[in-house]
Amino acid sequence: MTPRMYRSFQALLLMALSLFLGLKIINGTLSWYINQRFAPLTFLGIVLLSIMAQAIYRQGKKDADHDHEHDHEHEHSHVSGGNLAFLLIPLAIGVLIPARPLDSTALSTRGFTTSSALVSSGSSTTFFETDAEQRTILDWIKIFNYESDLAPYLGQQAAVIGFVYHDKTLPEGQFYVSRFVVSCCAADGFALAMAVEWPEAASLEQDAWVLVRGPVNSLKTDERTIPIIRAESIEIVPAPDQPYLYP
Repeated sequence: MTPRMYRSFQALLLMALSLFLGLKIINGTLSWYINQRFAPLTFLGIVLLSIMAQAIYRQGKKDADHDHEHDHEHEHSHVSGGNLAFLLIPLAIGVLIPARPLDSTALSTRGFTTSSALVSSGSSTTFFETDAEQRTILDWIKIFNYESDLAPYLGQQAAVIGFVYHDKTLPEGQFYVSRFVVSCCAADGFALAMAVEWPEAASLEQDAWVLVRGPVNSLKTDERTIPIIRAESIEIVPAPDQPYLYP
């Protein structure tokens, strides 16, 4: 591969990578990979990749013109294209593997927690004052993890959204409503699960997104007290635009 061809491929791959990231921002799937607070850095990366692609292409063209002016002194020189794989492989993976948020498949592999032991105790405590029906799965689990007196919260009406996860350890008529919590990116995501009691639990499909309404009660398991929703209604809903929760 000639030096000019090598630089041309470099520029093409860098531009393709910037376009790929740009499309992820436009179609709203970037947040399936990273915490949304890093979106501005991604946009900056797109700009820098585009600038680098143009600079490399211009440098390759300039080198080719310089060689031509010097009687093709380096006409037969070649470079290895192996380094291009560092750009090509991640781009190919991103294009060929369909984009989708973490679901029960990842949950089964990584496991899940019904407590907020993996969430920093220094995180916001505004969930204590939040209206009960506005709390997320993460909020409820934080309450059960950090609040010493649960009496004021027991019996409050929850309205949480998550995906269905059927666990064999649960008795008949129960399932978990789950969400992944992402601090930085999908690689560090972990699943939180909140038990739900519902007579028709077996009829719910794995990974179906549901809105669960009902009073919250306590359930003792493994010497811990975790929340359980005695569901009064369950509604199948579309997956939210932002499927993850943030600590």
